[in-house]
Amino acid sequence: MSGVEANTPSPSAGAGVYFDGASARRRQVSIKLGNHLEILEGDRLVDIWPYADIRRADAAPGALRLRSVAARELARLEITDEGFAKAIVARCRLIDGDGVSRGGVTTIIAWSLAAAVSLALIAIYGVPLAADRITPFIPYSLEQRFGEATANQVRIAFGKRICSNSQGLAALDKLTSKLTSAGGLAEPIQVTVLDSRIPNAFALPGGRVYLLSAILDKADNSDELAGILAHELGHVAHRDGLREMISSGGTAFLIGLLFGDVAGSGAVVFGGRALLTSAYSRSAEAGADAFAAKVLKRLGRSPAPLGEFLLRLTGKENEGVVALLASHPLTQDRLAALKAADAPVSAPPLIDDKEWRALKGVCG
Repeated sequence: MSGVEANTPSPSAGAGVYFDGASARRRQVSIKLGNHLEILEGDRLVDIWPYADIRRADAAPGALRLRSVAARELARLEITDEGFAKAIVARCRLIDGDGVSRGGVTTIIAWSLAAAVSLALIAIYGVPLAADRITPFIPYSLEQRFGEATANQVRIAFGKRICSNSQGLAALDKLTSKLTSAGGLAEPIQVTVLDSRIPNAFALPGGRVYLLSAILDKADNSDELAGILAHELGHVAHRDGLREMISSGGTAFLIGLLFGDVAGSGAVVFGGRALLTSAYSRSAEAGADAFAAKVLKRLGRSPAPLGEFLLRLTGKENEGVVALLASHPLTQDRLAALKAADAPVSAPPLIDDKEWRALKGVCG
């Protein structure tokens, strides 16, 4: 008897109860299983459900309740005959699935990979290109607000103590004034010295330049510091900080910009953090070097000490040098360009020996 049952073909027709999803009326229907599931009421074809669209719905014990993803949302088909229910289940390979066939899964994976590649290309090429296009159109007053917001992160990262010796600040103001005048910078520049053991310097959007006191300690003369400061002023003149902020902040920055979030997380947390941890592009560094060389030569000073100072720092292995190189990677191309830009000294130092000593002691 069991052998006969095992070889009995599964039924291709049966009966069930159909709810059309438009009313609560129970409709006694017949069901045919062919290339798809056909629902008939008498001799009239009521609906056709492709097997790939059929899903299991909640039902009482002993009954199979089905729905179709292509039919009305509340349409249901209920079968109580166990053998016929098994025949239907055997044909509906997605009956307990989430609506995605194996081919659909492959398609989704393919599209997901394509989307990931697209996002990567946008991040690598699209956002930097957008940053280049957007930067010239951002008002300087708005750029200053970005710089003010980013300054908070600077104080968190490098300490809150601002060096304030009056004679040292006077010497710094004199040096800065000569460099900004020779560089043709019309907007106000704010140079701040922070007490730090890290020999570094960086420029923020909106004309804010920070010198960390350790770089003053390591500079042998005013020309070396003038070169560093002129380099940072080159980043200010070219608006590299703003461009890097937009590029690194990516879509979060742009969305924040669109919605006026210029001093909150969207605009600053991503872009501002990037300014302190990532390196400028080679072209940005080369441009800042060229600006520094041009300014120093206009003032009758040689740009060679800048390259010598950077080269001297790269020969030391300590935390400070790592920090300096992280934001200002020194390359042989940069050294060669600074050497090629060298010119004879034709004017006295930008600050005298007394002012240089005062500037070295600006932190007390």
